[in-house]
Amino acid sequence: MKVVTFFNNKGGVGKTTSVVNLASYLSINFNKKVLLIDLDPQSNSTQLIISEDKWGDFYGEFPVRKTIFNYFENMDEGEPRIENIGIPVKKEENTYQIDLIPGHPKLSIIDDLMSRSWNGTLGQDKGELRKLNWLNQLKLWVNNYDYVFIDVGPSLGALNRSILLNSDYFVTPMGSDIFSLLGIENIGTWVNRWMHLYKDALNNLQKSDPNFNLEDFSSKYFINTDIKKHSRFLGYSIQQYSKRKFKGRVRPVQAYENVIKEMHSTILDHLGDFIPESINVDEIKLGDIPYVYSIVPLSQTANTPIFKLDYKSGLRGNQSSSVEEYKDFIHQIAVKFMSNIGDFYE
Repeated sequence: MKVVTFFNNKGGVGKTTSVVNLASYLSINFNKKVLLIDLDPQSNSTQLIISEDKWGDFYGEFPVRKTIFNYFENMDEGEPRIENIGIPVKKEENTYQIDLIPGHPKLSIIDDLMSRSWNGTLGQDKGELRKLNWLNQLKLWVNNYDYVFIDVGPSLGALNRSILLNSDYFVTPMGSDIFSLLGIENIGTWVNRWMHLYKDALNNLQKSDPNFNLEDFSSKYFINTDIKKHSRFLGYSIQQYSKRKFKGRVRPVQAYENVIKEMHSTILDHLGDFIPESINVDEIKLGDIPYVYSIVPLSQTANTPIFKLDYKSGLRGNQSSSVEEYKDFIHQIAVKFMSNIGDFYE
């Protein structure tokens, strides 16, 4: 099982759409067992997968079904552990054919909790260190999947920090704009800083108490003690811009094209240290995401993957060609993804 977080601290790059469609494509077309955990307080992945008429079951005044927030209820009350509530949404219940732990707007509360846990960890508090490593507890309960995908918001806040430090890999969906380039440096700088501070905190904890055995503590409470084995960079995708046509021919916009040309080298400069040795640096671009915004709203209202849209879903006219185009692109991304993660496709 591999845990992969999809993260970019710039919003509007098509991240959530890419996450749920890639997860679905791997499940439907490659028979992979995929769990998606929605850890974005906006819960956009959840809204794509669960139809609006069922939202009340999860978010009504008296909810009858669980979300990610229920995992944290014990921890919010002071416990250093999360609660195993099972998998709330099974693949048989949605057209994406993936299991889902739905998101919740109350995750902002957990962000505050993780902020206190980070400060406590730096201050050598063992209980807060256990809380900070909550994702490793969750891994024990979901270890029967091929992939666990985590969708997070664009924040560089405490919750995302706890997720990124304990994920096996992260993928960065990019936009074809200059702000995406600027955001790459932020990611590299902050993840590096977090790693160094976390490593120092573990060393200081060991030094402060000669009788404390970090290895035994780690084994008992699932603490990450080898930070360099986590947060490895698996690759990036680029959300294409809307290209205009003139006299039947596509006219590229030079400003966007310049950004796209710089993307690879900029990523190597700032995220190169996170690339596993097993991955060729020329292979970290997973692929492009075509500009198909005309069918994204249809996918949302139909709660159906873009590549599965058809006439029954409301597809009309030349939208069919957009679906076929998207299907080709998401296939290439899925193949490259599996190759980089070591799950080779023939």
